[in-house]
Amino acid sequence: MTKKIAIIVEHNAGELKPIIYELLSMAQKIMTLEECKITLFIIGEGIDKLSQSISIETGHDIYAVHTPGFLKYNGSLYKEIFSKLFTKKKFDYICAPHSTSGMDYAPALSVALQSVCISSVEDVLVEDGKIYFFRSMFGEKLSAKFVNGPNPLVMTIQPGSFKPFFPKKEKTGKAKTGAITRMVYKCNENTMVFTGSKVSPCKSSELDKADVIVSGGRGIGEAQNYKYIEMLAKLFPRSATGASRPICDYGWVKYSKQVGITGTFVSPKLYIACGISGSNQHVEGIKNSKFIVAINSDRQAPVFQIADVCIVEDAIEFIRLFVKKFKKEKLITQGLEKAAIKASARMKN
Repeated sequence: MTKKIAIIVEHNAGELKPIIYELLSMAQKIMTLEECKITLFIIGEGIDKLSQSISIETGHDIYAVHTPGFLKYNGSLYKEIFSKLFTKKKFDYICAPHSTSGMDYAPALSVALQSVCISSVEDVLVEDGKIYFFRSMFGEKLSAKFVNGPNPLVMTIQPGSFKPFFPKKEKTGKAKTGAITRMVYKCNENTMVFTGSKVSPCKSSELDKADVIVSGGRGIGEAQNYKYIEMLAKLFPRSATGASRPICDYGWVKYSKQVGITGTFVSPKLYIACGISGSNQHVEGIKNSKFIVAINSDRQAPVFQIADVCIVEDAIEFIRLFVKKFKKEKLITQGLEKAAIKASARMKN
């Protein structure tokens, strides 16, 4: 029997939130374990273009629920609409982002559906023929696994846990387009009133796009030493500098550089942690990095447990020596290249 997966799409200011591709990735993983059909749901005003682009890009059917007069997120409205929709249309899995809004409406939705909600899901695995959903608990000290019951399972997906899935575009022929079901929901007077929004200072496109990130923590000693973090980062192309939460709290660097659960989730090709002990909230934010190098004077630092290369040394002293050595080797290499070019020119003459 084909199972049904519902994915709730989040958007803001006419743009999709990237977490949709991680939700699709999780759904694809479930589909490798059992036969499933994916359907997308989007709520808001003026969502025609968004729903059309989603149906073309993903090839999945989408329900576009128009809510005249409601441009911004409204938790009670989401719960009201989705509870009615999912009561009429039965789904086995209902997936939402583990965002501020997802954490708000998902538990309430599960109560309305007399179902259960698993928050912050990090992985999906099969054991003994059963599908289990994993998440960390008690500050990463325990990993719990949950199995679905007879009722629809509502889940919020932890950002950064699943590699984004981008549907492949057809090179030839007509691409598959999902069907769009347009609905209009007349909203009654609501007890929740939107008063405004404020952009988080932790959001940084610089960190999101970097191939290499060099971050500093309390181990760098003082604010003035952050210049060494920047110095090391400049050695790499497409690099950015980050920081642990404590030094942001100290005011050494801006919160826009904070990496971790309460900052930015990152997944660069190379992550270098300098003087960062490795708290659970920081580790959670960097665990999807392709390669991690940790520099810390404390050989018992938790960050060493997830690092690919562990360097037990004072971070600032190591950076000084590394940069000096790098520049020296670069000069030697450049000198050899120039000598080779000159020798080649003489031989031609």
